[in-house]
Amino acid sequence: MLRLVENVKELDFLPADPYAARISALAETYGAEHSFAMFWVQDIDGKSAAGVCRVDGNMTVCCLENTDFEELSAFIDAVGFWSLTCDEKVMEKLGLEPIKTSFTVEYKGGAQLGKIETVRDCDKRKIYDLLCQCDFELGDYHAFLADVCARLNKSTASFAAVLKENIPCACAFALFKGQKSVLLGAVATNPDARGNGYASRLVGMLAEENSSKKVFLFCRNDSLAEFYAKIGFEICGRWAVVENNKE
Repeated sequence: MLRLVENVKELDFLPADPYAARISALAETYGAEHSFAMFWVQDIDGKSAAGVCRVDGNMTVCCLENTDFEELSAFIDAVGFWSLTCDEKVMEKLGLEPIKTSFTVEYKGGAQLGKIETVRDCDKRKIYDLLCQCDFELGDYHAFLADVCARLNKSTASFAAVLKENIPCACAFALFKGQKSVLLGAVATNPDARGNGYASRLVGMLAEENSSKKVFLFCRNDSLAEFYAKIGFEICGRWAVVENNKE
């Protein structure tokens, strides 16, 4: 049975993985009282088996070993989504064909942090412009701003950036700071500033800051796994995303 979460504490069962980080951080940010942010738990024989969230049509699924995938698949199809993110193996069990997949990496420690001058607050429009310049698909700026600021204000996200002439030339985010795990992402460097080690230092710094929890990152493509390995990350699985289902 899948039931609607009425109290975010009902999600405490979620494990320390990147999907749980996303779900629990969003629950902590928005609570369980809004129609645009909904959270569900699958119960099997009195035990929690899966967690699902949908925020503005973007769904995340986190599954345990006792998940009933047939029931979960039917539920997801009935509820609908614009995009769904989960582990690649979960995607396969749900009978969905991903449009994109790549490595998930986990921080194991050992990042070599050289000296770098960073800022933790700057013009969000400039950060948005930098990410768009680096081919991140972010959608409308105002929606981006509202979501990022909501998480920053709730301390369920953080970021660091390097400025050059008062304009961000590199940035990285702890996108979702969950109860037991943290998901890093939105790592970008202006093409003119590449080769200076900005991205590796920013990611390493954020990973170390959150190392009391498990820290994960979704590679944008497989070739980046080697880059993150140099910072102390190891491949631990594959993430997948599917889009454009009915809602």
